[in-house]
Amino acid sequence: MNRMSKGAVAVGAGVVLLLGGGGTFAYWNANVASTGGSIVAGDLDLKANGTGTWTDRNGAAVDITSYKVVPGDLLTYTQKLDVTLVGNKIAANLTVDAPASSGTFTATNIKTGVITLKDGSGNAVTNPLRASASGLTARTTFEFLSSTVNRDDVNATYDFSKVAFKLQQIQQTGLQ
Repeated sequence: MNRMSKGAVAVGAGVVLLLGGGGTFAYWNANVASTGGSIVAGDLDLKANGTGTWTDRNGAAVDITSYKVVPGDLLTYTQKLDVTLVGNKIAANLTVDAPASSGTFTATNIKTGVITLKDGSGNAVTNPLRASASGLTARTTFEFLSSTVNRDDVNATYDFSKVAFKLQQIQQTGLQ
């Protein structure tokens, strides 16, 4: 082996030792603690405020445990609700979840209404809600349609224990 080849082998062996073996390369680095603060989550909650009430088409109170509907009856369920919405960009829809067929009524003979909302002053409130509200009045209806014929749905039942109000957050613009 000539001198040049021996020199090249020696240099190569040195580089190998430095890279993988005994040597290290140092790179500069630095760090600093940040004072970014804490993130706190908001809140979304829905609670019944008192007991709901039933009224007939004329606004007279109805005891739902003993009332017998007939074709043409329209009953309204009213419930006060407390809505908690805390968050800089929070918005939510308040809906009523009434099962389409919750009992033995023929589906084409009944109609469950959509929810209507009013604030404590009696002003209409629309979805989406963007702030907390105490004593929000929610109403929905159950109608035994007058188009019911013959003896259809005599002694039929509808289970309102499965009807619930639902508050669900929705995506606000700018929140991707």
